[in-house]
Amino acid sequence: MTSTSPLPYSAERPREVLRAIPGGKTGDDALGMLLDLFRRDLDPCDLRNRDVAYIKVVSRLLYAVGVRYFRAECEGVENLPTSGQFIAVGNHSGAPLMPDVAVLGAWWALEMGLDHPSYLMVHDFPFRIPVLRNFMAKIGAMPASRENAERVLRSGARLVCFPGGELDCLRSFRDRNRVNLYGRTGFVKLAYKYGVPIVPFVNIGGHEVYCTLFSSQRLARWTGLARFARVKTVPVNLGLPWGLWVTGFIPYLPLPSKLVYKVGEPIELEHAPELADDPDAVQRAYDRVTGVMQDMMDDLARRRRFPVIG
Repeated sequence: MTSTSPLPYSAERPREVLRAIPGGKTGDDALGMLLDLFRRDLDPCDLRNRDVAYIKVVSRLLYAVGVRYFRAECEGVENLPTSGQFIAVGNHSGAPLMPDVAVLGAWWALEMGLDHPSYLMVHDFPFRIPVLRNFMAKIGAMPASRENAERVLRSGARLVCFPGGELDCLRSFRDRNRVNLYGRTGFVKLAYKYGVPIVPFVNIGGHEVYCTLFSSQRLARWTGLARFARVKTVPVNLGLPWGLWVTGFIPYLPLPSKLVYKVGEPIELEHAPELADDPDAVQRAYDRVTGVMQDMMDDLARRRRFPVIG
């Protein structure tokens, strides 16, 4: 039986839940934390940047948004390991605001706690913006790379990643319920090398906060964005407040789409570093993980009555 709960406890009692979230900084404290973002330039690849105080404050805000605006729910909470390392692998939607990741991060801080560090792999573009780079580093985000992922796992921390990256989060609306990690098998190789389980998760609704009419890799090359911003596709979007716009970099007003997350059972792979160099073994494990993720997505899609409404 898979448990279903509002994110993470009761949407009917948002004020009580919010009060239960650790943090509660005063206005002066919050202002000091904000000003601290401007005082120094952090190395985005340094694990020591993760700041529990920042995460607590940000989680309170994002949890409120998740419950009240996106009506977020999560299924399969019992499948999350309560101890030890793992690699959490999910689908990705709704760039550039990334509402699916933001709400997930707030829930993660509540459900999993902050004692065991977790780090999120993120596209490197936000880390090119000085103040935003500091903010991302403090909440435990790092530029997505094999080196950084290994740095996280060697430290004993948990790793959260969205292998599909910008191709996934900028996919067309018609593919919103399709899991496609675009053959990026790095997470499988890491699981083999470090002997940690893979925890698959998906969300539905995150790609209904606007409508991507189509997404073009050719347009990314023609506009130079593939070279300048290291994005491999450029979307044409329909949504608020701009109506119609191009690229995934323009902030927008997300529709209040109901977000539903589903966490699958951990997938245990052998602790066999030699299999990380075996293309057949890697592909079999990749197909297994993506198959489980697509099955979970199909289940959520069958039960979803209407886009946005849920």
